Amino acid sequence: MLERHAICEHAPFERFRSELNALFYPARVEPLGRAPAGTGLLRGVRTEHLTVGLMRFGQPTLVDPGRTGAYHVNVTLAGPIASASDDEETVSTAGHATVFAPHRTHRLTHCAEGAAQLGIRVDRALLDGELEALLGRPVRAPVEFALEFDLGSPAGRAWSASLELLLSELDDPDGPIGRPAVRAYHERLLATGLLLAQRHSYTEALRDGALRGGAAPATPRAVRRVLDVVQGRPQEPYTIADLARVAGVSARRLQEAFREHVGSTPMEYLRSVRLDRVHEELRAGAVGVTETAYRWGFTHPGRFARAYRQRFGVLPSETARTSAPW
Repeated sequence: MLERHAICEHAPFERFRSELNALFYPARVEPLGRAPAGTGLLRGVRTEHLTVGLMRFGQPTLVDPGRTGAYHVNVTLAGPIASASDDEETVSTAGHATVFAPHRTHRLTHCAEGAAQLGIRVDRALLDGELEALLGRPVRAPVEFALEFDLGSPAGRAWSASLELLLSELDDPDGPIGRPAVRAYHERLLATGLLLAQRHSYTEALRDGALRGGAAPATPRAVRRVLDVVQGRPQEPYTIADLARVAGVSARRLQEAFREHVGSTPMEYLRSVRLDRVHEELRAGAVGVTETAYRWGFTHPGRFARAYRQRFGVLPSETARTSAPW
């Protein structure tokens, strides 16, 4: 995990503290108790709107960055890790995460020796912008997330899959994440997934898909705008929030309108168009299944192959082989 982004391994406490602060935020990082300073591990990488770091604590440690101005998710890999946000406290073990808001304090009050976690810093502008697109209206107050996040729940597993996809891309030197548009897609996918998976102060508004005063349903014209954009450039890394922006309605309204007028969700329609384009190119003799899939917006070869077989009844390699000129 993040092996290509090693910062320090078997590092003395002082260096671990310095590198951790440089990667994320200025923070008070202190050993707990009188044990000799243990060695820590830190790997990390920044994209435009995310910072992702893997840390393992070499001895019991306190980490207190205070109010960070950003959203932050800590995914516990080995614990226990005791956390607090303002007056709320929790203890997490593997399979659980904690979520912090930019205007609340963020503290790890006790990280046990050998405890490990993934820390994900999410710029407020990114997450708030995705929320605005999902709601179809401006957001003025920060999102108040529930502190405890169960990654074993169906929603938690869905978000974890997005995180795992991001991590695998970050560790692939030849993968498409080197393209700015693909990096931006993964950023938005992680932020949107968090908003849909973890309960927060706007959850009911997202569920209702409207303001208390009501919202106009998506019209066939709004659906047509999305259809035109998808048909014109299906290879772009759209999220549901992107398509809601195109339609000019909330994501919930767009979903409902697509089911009514198209018979599928917007993302299902997008995948269908992409699969058709790949199929057409492979039948025409395109060389390189993976390259063709990447070109049309598929970033995960395994998932692409499964979706292709489900739609066309054969693997993409079979289509390419039978279409190859003799």
